[in-house]
Order: sequence, then structure tokens, then C-alpha cells
Amino acid sequence: SYIYEEFLTTGGTDVKVYTVGPRYAHAEARKSPVVDGKVQRTPDGKEVRFPVLLSPQEKEISRMVTLAFGQKVCGFDLLRSEKGRSYVCDVNG
Repeated sequence: SYIYEEFLTTGGTDVKVYTVGPRYAHAEARKSPVVDGKVQRTPDGKEVRFPVLLSPQEKEISRMVTLAFGQKVCGFDLLRSEKGRSYVCDVNG
């Protein structure tokens, strides 16, 4: 079986969110490989990411994800649409 997602225009960045409990979240952005098919890497091979601040709504999304999945520590991908809304597209526990 397959799950298809509608393509969401994001301005070329993906946000990776890491949570510890429902009250702490750290977020980093990266250039989406969808832009040009390439992942930006440092000379030692690590993916280039930049710290970002989450909006109050995104912090609430982070809290809801940890509670919904019953995870103390988890990570998920957040897509910020060009229309001003944020969407969770992948959760890892």
C-alpha cells in the first residue's frame, strides 16, 4: 500500500523538531533536497542545519505530538507552508 502526500510549497526549507517531554523543543532548518536534489553538507559530511525559533502555534504542535504518541523523546518534520501554516509530515519516536 502507498500513502501519497500533496506537495506543499515551503520556500525551500524543512524544519526538524526534537522534543524532550511536552515542554521542550529544539528546531533546526535545512535546505530541502526537493529544491535541487542535493543535501547541503559540511566538508566532514554532516548535513548543514540552522537553529530556528518555533512560533507559539508550533510549540503547541510539539506538545501535542509528544502527548499523542506518548513519547518522552521524539523528533518530527515540520513543513512551514507559504500560506503561514505549519504541518507535521513525519514523526519518529
